[in-house]
Amino acid sequence: MIKIIRKIGFFLLICFVLAISCSPATETDTQTKSFTKSFLWEVSSDVNTIYILGSVHVAEANIYPLNDVIEDAYDQSAIIVAEIDITNISEEELGMLLMEKGMYPAGESLETHISSELYSRVSERILELDPTGFLLSYANVFEPWVVAVTITDFDYMQLGYDAEYGIDLYFLEKANTDGKQVLEFESAEFQLGLFDSLSDEIQIMMLEDAIDNPVTKAEMEDLFTAWNTGDASTMELLVFEGIEEHPEYQRLYNKIIDDRNFLMVEKIETYLQGNVIHFVVVGAGHLVGDNGIINLLDEKGYDTLQL
Repeated sequence: MIKIIRKIGFFLLICFVLAISCSPATETDTQTKSFTKSFLWEVSSDVNTIYILGSVHVAEANIYPLNDVIEDAYDQSAIIVAEIDITNISEEELGMLLMEKGMYPAGESLETHISSELYSRVSERILELDPTGFLLSYANVFEPWVVAVTITDFDYMQLGYDAEYGIDLYFLEKANTDGKQVLEFESAEFQLGLFDSLSDEIQIMMLEDAIDNPVTKAEMEDLFTAWNTGDASTMELLVFEGIEEHPEYQRLYNKIIDDRNFLMVEKIETYLQGNVIHFVVVGAGHLVGDNGIINLLDEKGYDTLQL
């Protein structure tokens, strides 16, 4: 059975710009399916049409060029909408927010907040990544979720996946070059605050998972097979399968998925009532499932078409 905490990590990869981990492959064989669609939807009201693209926040360079239908939808749009505009926040500002949301107060540390056995395993894993010990001293002042993010980011980079090639960043930079207006649903402070609001138990489980289950190339390939082929069914399985069996995680999903989807749909409806075409780029996990953005818009009577 897939570890449920891995599925939380997977969701964060495809639904938060500040992401952490990836779920193991399901038994679904995405390689044997034949899909001709992209992870892009055209959504129409009586007066306007917009486009909604599911993003993955880290990728390999060879993901580009993207499907022509995606680029054409971008070209037709006057305004780009992302979860957060990560091109509009400096590294210094992000660093200050990270210290505010993820750093322990003076006199406290990761070592004093987790078991000695877990800290020993964390230290061993981090020293594998950085034998100088600098990274370990840095990590020790941060909460478990920050350390989990750091470890998994190294996993991504070692496999050749980087936020530099993330789909959201690609379109934000493109919009800046083309002089298109950029809007954001959330802020970096809001997203970091969601991580920080996770219980100690969930944060520690995320940290254990980052140590015990390093991201693999096969996992990432399965994810991108689903994305490249527009396989929304497999993406939904990767995000949601088995969650209903664990009420504690269902509550967490309600907070980090459903509540955010409802707020995004409210804003999307305002775009659909206007006369300007918007190109919305959000994590692919936001688009699938009963409370996914696409299904919510469909239930409200808007026409949704996967391209």
